[in-house]
Amino acid sequence: MFLFYKVASPVIAKDHKPILFSRGIHSKKLVSFLTGFIITAGIAIRLFHYFDNRSLWLDELYLAVSLIKMGFWELATQPLAYEQKGPLGFLWAVKLSVTVFGKGEMALRLFSLLAGIASLFFFVPVARHFLKPWAGLLALAMMALATPVVYHSVEAKQYSAELFASILALFFYLRYHAHTNTASLLKWAAAGAILPWFSYSVIFVLAGIAFAVCLNELLRKEWGKLFKYAGAFGIWLCSFGIIYLVFMSKFNDSAWLIHFFENYYNAFLPFPPSSAADIKWFPEKAISVLKYPMGQNALHLHWPYTYLIEHLRVLPFLLMVAGAILLLKKSSLRFNVLGFPILLALVASGLKLYPFHERFILFLFPMFILLTCYGAQALSSFLSARVKVKPLLIGLLLVPAVWNATWEVVNPRYFLRSEANREALLFINDNYKEGDVVYVYWNMWQAYAYYKDAYNLKFTAVRGTDVKKISANHKEYLQNLAPDLQKLKGHARLFYLYNVNIRSDIGEFVGQPDWYFHHSTPGKILEPAFVRMGNKLSNGFDAVGAVVSIYDLAPQN
Repeated sequence: MFLFYKVASPVIAKDHKPILFSRGIHSKKLVSFLTGFIITAGIAIRLFHYFDNRSLWLDELYLAVSLIKMGFWELATQPLAYEQKGPLGFLWAVKLSVTVFGKGEMALRLFSLLAGIASLFFFVPVARHFLKPWAGLLALAMMALATPVVYHSVEAKQYSAELFASILALFFYLRYHAHTNTASLLKWAAAGAILPWFSYSVIFVLAGIAFAVCLNELLRKEWGKLFKYAGAFGIWLCSFGIIYLVFMSKFNDSAWLIHFFENYYNAFLPFPPSSAADIKWFPEKAISVLKYPMGQNALHLHWPYTYLIEHLRVLPFLLMVAGAILLLKKSSLRFNVLGFPILLALVASGLKLYPFHERFILFLFPMFILLTCYGAQALSSFLSARVKVKPLLIGLLLVPAVWNATWEVVNPRYFLRSEANREALLFINDNYKEGDVVYVYWNMWQAYAYYKDAYNLKFTAVRGTDVKKISANHKEYLQNLAPDLQKLKGHARLFYLYNVNIRSDIGEFVGQPDWYFHHSTPGKILEPAFVRMGNKLSNGFDAVGAVVSIYDLAPQN
């Protein structure tokens, strides 16, 4: 990161055009002050949630098990647990943090935090390249405060690194695209070749930039420049080719994963659209993008405020569309640099190669925001002689982000994807006595697997077997679990840990088998069997989906 900053510092420090404020005041100092204030606020919010140190949630746990149990070489050569995937650079960076700082949640999230903070700094010159100063400040503020961006900056997954890689790809474009000398092209080639080792999704951005630059030179018939650029971009392709052959080709997505994204997230573009429902995908996906990753929805509000925010969301959508059209008219190169990555991601989605959904398109956040703010900038310029619309546009685009960021600092328990896995296991650990037994239902085993090692839990649990796929009904289910239940006999108390929300294990088709999904809340299916073994005590644990039930088994022993 220090090396990247040293390369970036000449551009970050570059003087920008003065901004026109009320009363005709031109103030570079004010722009610099506001830039620093926004970045400071963004860092402060990220640090708050980082040090709040919430429990790992399901997806983090799936990856964390491998990161704390596997070595560097194993991470590079063996499949990860729970069918997880990640760029080797990211995996090694997090593993290094775990090796140095321990196996706790903060060590696992440190690299994401650093990437999230660095994203704010490197986005400044990118925004200045595409936008006027006031619109650039607006874009920076939206990035600093948007809940999805903040959340992934403190998550033990690769999405913050993907966003940072996307911003770096744009930064290196504006740093080097105007130079065709050998030294500059070699630097650009090397920088672009490194990025896919930390982010798979950045290939969409790099390919989009390469197509945009080559198309621009092709239309201008600058054949010499075209071949020089093609040489640099060829190195990017070689780097990604090595990654694909060595890593990605070995772990193709399973049918269940495609089924999951298609049927439950509607994450694949209908190609070609063949029905009214397919046509509806486009406006519905636009609304989804505005919510996540752009954060244009005010969380934790009641009617009529939610109704108002829902309908005001049409404004950023119209601004984005207008921004794209007007940028294309003014500069096809700049439009292509921002638009081609989105187009390529959509094409991959249509081919069912990449889900166009929420966290998977966080890397496109800079493109969405820059186009939206360009539209706001154009509207403000068009209406400036009649209406002072700039403060209104800033307010309408920032209100959701400011509200969400403030609410989640005041009420961190409502932060995105909060779970109580750690608290449930520590509750058992604090109350466990010799002679007790802990039974972990299959849908909480990933939590136990991580926290047992990371927190050195004093108990060793009985692992619940997942037998729903070999059972035709509830009765068969309990019969197939008889070996598990037998292990619980002869103990004083039973601590039963389960999650009420997780119905499918990783790698399973959601909704199958049908009898299980329509029977009851996950985990509660076993409670009648435990009641027959002993008396259920009242002093259990129940929070954010995680449940610990305690049974006194002594009367039956």
